[in-house]
Amino acid sequence: MSLLDDYADYQSSARQHQQNGAQSSAAAFSSQQQDGLALGVNEFDTDGYIATTLEAEDAPVFSLDTVQFQVPNKIISLAVSNDILVLVIEGAKILRIKLQEAHSIVEASVPVNPTSLRACNVFLDPSGRHLLLSTPQGESFYYYEGWDAAKPLSRFKNMEVTAVAWNSSAWSSATSSTRTILLGTHDGKVYETELRPGSEKAKRSDIAVRCVAELPVRERVTGLAMEAFPARRKHHLVLITTGTRMYQIVGAADLESQTGDKSAVFEAMLRDGLANPNFQEIPGMPGPGVLTVHHRETRPGSRAHVVATDFAWLTSMGVFFGRLTFGVQEAGDSVVENAALIPYPAPSSSTDVTSAEQPSSLSLTEFHILLQYSDRVCALNMLNSKVAYEQTIGSSDETLQGLTVDETKRTCWLYSPANIYELVVTDEDRDVWGIYLSRHQFDAALERCYNDMQRDMVLRAQAEHLFAAEDYVRSAECFARTSVSFEEAVLRFMETKDNMVLRSYLMAKLKTLRKQDHTQITLLVMWLVEIYLSIIGDIEAKLASTGAAIASSSATQINTTAEPTSSSSSTTNDSSESVLSVKASYNREKSDMQKELHALVEEHKQAVDPKTTYQLAESHGRRDFWLFYASLRGDYERIVEYWMEKEECVQAIEVLGHYGTPEMFYKYSPALMSAEPVALVDVLMRQPNLTPNKLIPAFMRYGHEPSGGANQSIRYLRFCIQKQMCRDPVVYNYYLTLLVKESDTDDESELMSFLTTYGKDMLYDPDYALRMCKRFRRIQSCVHLYSLLRLYEDAVELALKQGDIELAQIHAERPDDDKLCKRLWLKIAQHMIQAKQPASEVMELVRRSDRLGVEDILPFFPDFTRVDDFKDDICVALEDYELQIQDLRGEMDEATRTAEAMQRDMSSLKNRFAILSTKETCQVCSQPLWLRQFYVFPCQHSFHSDCLTRRVVGSCNRVQRRRIQELQAQIVEITKQRRQLRLTPLMSKTKGAGKPTENDEQLEQQQRRAKQQLDALVAGECVLCGEVMIKSIAEPFISMDQTAISAGADDAWSI
Repeated sequence: MSLLDDYADYQSSARQHQQNGAQSSAAAFSSQQQDGLALGVNEFDTDGYIATTLEAEDAPVFSLDTVQFQVPNKIISLAVSNDILVLVIEGAKILRIKLQEAHSIVEASVPVNPTSLRACNVFLDPSGRHLLLSTPQGESFYYYEGWDAAKPLSRFKNMEVTAVAWNSSAWSSATSSTRTILLGTHDGKVYETELRPGSEKAKRSDIAVRCVAELPVRERVTGLAMEAFPARRKHHLVLITTGTRMYQIVGAADLESQTGDKSAVFEAMLRDGLANPNFQEIPGMPGPGVLTVHHRETRPGSRAHVVATDFAWLTSMGVFFGRLTFGVQEAGDSVVENAALIPYPAPSSSTDVTSAEQPSSLSLTEFHILLQYSDRVCALNMLNSKVAYEQTIGSSDETLQGLTVDETKRTCWLYSPANIYELVVTDEDRDVWGIYLSRHQFDAALERCYNDMQRDMVLRAQAEHLFAAEDYVRSAECFARTSVSFEEAVLRFMETKDNMVLRSYLMAKLKTLRKQDHTQITLLVMWLVEIYLSIIGDIEAKLASTGAAIASSSATQINTTAEPTSSSSSTTNDSSESVLSVKASYNREKSDMQKELHALVEEHKQAVDPKTTYQLAESHGRRDFWLFYASLRGDYERIVEYWMEKEECVQAIEVLGHYGTPEMFYKYSPALMSAEPVALVDVLMRQPNLTPNKLIPAFMRYGHEPSGGANQSIRYLRFCIQKQMCRDPVVYNYYLTLLVKESDTDDESELMSFLTTYGKDMLYDPDYALRMCKRFRRIQSCVHLYSLLRLYEDAVELALKQGDIELAQIHAERPDDDKLCKRLWLKIAQHMIQAKQPASEVMELVRRSDRLGVEDILPFFPDFTRVDDFKDDICVALEDYELQIQDLRGEMDEATRTAEAMQRDMSSLKNRFAILSTKETCQVCSQPLWLRQFYVFPCQHSFHSDCLTRRVVGSCNRVQRRRIQELQAQIVEITKQRRQLRLTPLMSKTKGAGKPTENDEQLEQQQRRAKQQLDALVAGECVLCGEVMIKSIAEPFISMDQTAISAGADDAWSI
């Protein structure tokens, strides 16, 4: 089996382990006791809430697998990064293997004597493209992916590179260089450089390198790391380790602007940092000094966003481990927190290695420290410093040479001269939750739980811990999320006699219910409503007592003012301020509780029981909540009834104005109209969907006082008629009634305006209006209504009866009948004469009327009236009569001449004739005209009599058609009778022999009259150029009813 086949098998098994990890058990922690609570698996099984199945044998967290790869020669060094594995083997060969591509192995050479390369340091950048190789003899080589051989670095002479700090920003760079990196050497110096592939044909690589720092104590640099601050990208941390010291250097370094050999980026930062160094020193003999930093991705799956979180340093006395926290540190500050020295674990009894052996290398995973010894590998848990895994290699004569971790793919690799091992890590955080739980770090434990059972155990332990600490509110929230029965938890919290605690539990429990649990949700919500109302009541009781304390303090302050002393005055002021502060705190608490209660009811509106909620609000006296809930449900009618019972009509009208329906207005308007008419009418005028006639009962109950201002019923009805264009006769009649009642006898202007404006369309009942006006003696309106009903004589008589001559004159002119108008004017003149008014005024009336003459009014004057007063008028009248007689004589002469002209025209018509050609044809049938009886018109159109008759019959109306048929039948019958009389032989000569002749003459006269009538109907006008032709323009050319039309005729009209 090849290396790649083995790696593919590992990936498949790792995925399988991760899928099974969700079902892993916490059996190691099931026996732990948290504050007296035994957390056992069986305890949860008996409750029946957790249905998680536990496997008897879970996959181990760590397993050491041997990679089945036949190495051509002994392995000198190994490095892995970004799924690229690089081997340096004896014979000066480099093997580069892509783990994701089958059999993708590239071999390259190192330009040295094959037998001289026995040891070297290999450094592979995070992208897996750049390889730096350094030998103990001070020779350095650079290899880039795709090359056939590594290239010597000419400027790296006599430099044994022992540590490299790669640049993390190179991940986001499109260039092929490593950007600025730092190198540590065996003589305690730090160099800065940038690896670039350059030309592949060049035998050497002329990459520049510059010394930027030298350690104060000349020691071998065993570890080097360069990290950028996450929030301050130009701020960096450089960690440098030796066998006894670890240096922390913080400062500014702009990696974006300066690279390569132009300028040393880290020189100033390292110089200043090492001038007054911040370091941690481990006394004793120098240790291996290996440094490793663990990174975590801030964005999952993105290597461009990684942050260094932990570090580990291999010393002679143990592993120095800590957290890296990046903030606002400046030069000289430390970024290390929670640092601790973890002693090396004692080896197991089965190993022969002495306890004094130190590990030669280490690496970090998310929760473990991996230590590599000569014959075994060990994993320490970061959280409890205990050995989580220890495994020796299979052969006793085999020695492990190194340990490396691919941080990109999170894989761990070990190697010996003959073999490669992979340390498979499966769900290493599987048991982390138990460690956090034992430390009472409940939030961290919850984040690391794999299943519901583990989560329930953590929450129960947290709930019990908080309950024991009397933090009941947080304990209630935790209990609500556990499998503890509802009854048990509620009983425990009810023992505390604190509604706030019970509220917290019920609220948290409510959030865990499903939408389908309607009954449980309703019960919890209603219980919470009662608890909230009780809490608000308790707060109000505290406010009342605080108010009493404020009043008492004020009284004390008044007494103090009467007998002032400085100490008592200051004490009183302090107590008053304290009481006011407490009152303000209570008010805020009450407001918060009300907001939470409203939010609860709004969120679970469908689950709240209306009847119970109303009862709770009433029992607690919470009018504000009662109104809020009714408004939330849209139960505005209940709100209106509530305000009506409280006799707060203004509040009821406001609710109606915003949420009222037409039915609600019809129901409550009678009572509200009596109490608050102005406010109600203001609201009614803003409602466009009301039917005004349904509000009339409310207006009828409205008792308007004359001193109370405008009549609101009239105001609303006027609005409906003028603005809303109401056309309901009931509304008009009631509005008329109110106007009649409210108007004054001396001022009927508004009533008259209404009658005049809407009387034309008869939108009100004039008879009813007349009765009302008579009842309340509105004379002017009565006269108008008489005139509207065309009772002009009654109108004039009523006006004259009231002595209003002008009003009588107005209505006397309104009739369309001139005789009636003249009679009404005579009645007015007679009234004036009988009233013994001056003759001059009577004559003025005559002149104004244009209908009366002097002769019309003279009979009404007394016999002994002097004519001097109207002598001129009589003369004018006589002159007018003379002119009229002359006009009549001229008209008579003109009529005589016209009659004579008509007689002459009629005589000339008898002699009218027309000249026809022998070839003349009928205009209808196109047959010769002389074959039958025919008609000739002045327009020269000629027709057979039967053809013309058929044509006229087809175009005339039903009455004319029937008359023509009757005349034709009558003529035929008369012709038959005359023929019969002529054929009858004379049997004898009697006295009555002349009777048949007399009958024949009568029949001839009847036949002549019938023919004249028929000619008048048929030949009254030409059918081709008369009215008949004009009317036929709308008729189709071919009638659909004519069934005798041939198929050829149809084709002739087709398009």
